[in-house]
Amino acid sequence: MPKNDVIVVGAGPAGIYAAKKAAELGAKVTIFEEHTEVGAPSHCTGHISLNGLRRLNLNLPKNIVENKITSAVFHSPSGSQFSMRYPTPVSCVVNRRLFDQKLLDSAIGAGAEISTGVSVDSFLSRDGQVVGVSLKGKQKRAIPSRIVIDDEGVSSTLLKRAGFETLDSRKTVNAVQAEVDGIQNINEQTVELFFGRNTAPGFYAWIVPLGDGTGKVGLGAARGSPRDLLFRFIHKNPEVESKLKNCRIRTLTSHPIPLGGNVAKTFHPGLLIVGDAASHVKPTTGGGIIMGLTAAEIAGEIAASAIKSEDSSAWFLSEYERRWKKEIGFELTMMRYLRRMLDSLVDKQFDTLLSYCSLLRLNEALKDKREIDFQGTSLIRLVKNPRAFLALSYLLLATFPAFISSRGHACTDGGIEN
Repeated sequence: MPKNDVIVVGAGPAGIYAAKKAAELGAKVTIFEEHTEVGAPSHCTGHISLNGLRRLNLNLPKNIVENKITSAVFHSPSGSQFSMRYPTPVSCVVNRRLFDQKLLDSAIGAGAEISTGVSVDSFLSRDGQVVGVSLKGKQKRAIPSRIVIDDEGVSSTLLKRAGFETLDSRKTVNAVQAEVDGIQNINEQTVELFFGRNTAPGFYAWIVPLGDGTGKVGLGAARGSPRDLLFRFIHKNPEVESKLKNCRIRTLTSHPIPLGGNVAKTFHPGLLIVGDAASHVKPTTGGGIIMGLTAAEIAGEIAASAIKSEDSSAWFLSEYERRWKKEIGFELTMMRYLRRMLDSLVDKQFDTLLSYCSLLRLNEALKDKREIDFQGTSLIRLVKNPRAFLALSYLLLATFPAFISSRGHACTDGGIEN
């Protein structure tokens, strides 16, 4: 009989959170993580909404929160700006290493175990059902379990080897981020975002301050070398010259960000898929922590229920997908449509869109809207406001030809239509 009820592959936030929930409900859980330290290397900005943390009942100690954000400035390709400001913080920036380790401590406290520096080579299968994992290297051996939760990330190596459908790599941007010091002339509670096909084709660049002149500077790109684009952004972009001309890079990391919406199927017999492997990532901003944790909590509950019921069939585990789609499926689908619209804008149209937002004083219409995770629901509510309706109308008109031409592919990204 399996030693483990549940094996979690990967100690990202989603995997850890699923392990915690399953362990709390009585399952014997082991996490396998290929790196020797959880949360390192850090590939993520760690910018998280405060509403999202409250929704998940996550209270973070002060040493994990590096900064709190009250405003955002959007820079158009031509250099015009649109600002959103709130009287109190709407988001925070966390130290991802400490954040992940905090989640791990809670999972271990619930009874989960972890093995670090251990790489999983493949799933074990029997009669079409996943029944454990096989480790690679000197530790190569078969580890049986009743349920496997896959949080291996964007690479989806195990899923590909098993022949399962994975996320659409064509809708992935490559991102690079530098932790820097020496930032000047910036509001330390303001995130700044920069758009334009010469700056960050297919995505955007960002400056996220941490205080005392330190911060995170990065960008994502669908084309070209993200590293080259980042260095050009830091050293040659006139908009940031006064802010970054004296900055010094301390660390530099790169990672892919899936923007195509969730994979078509997030469950198989004996297997649940969470986090970036499931592409539970906001297609608009690339943020995946809150969405990933929301689905992961459900995955942990379903895994524990499957153990108690002694039923790890696809039929039983399909409840996981039904529930997470009820929670975030609509949001991911709406954000996928928004991403498609944004990608179809040329720089001149993006300039016009932000100019309209400023002219219409859209920031006033949004001043009471603090939800940045559930963007689909927020958009439906916001469209009732005349100012927001006019801005959205321009976006729809500007992107209508491209949107219609891709409509036939609307269900191929694995949204709630499936």
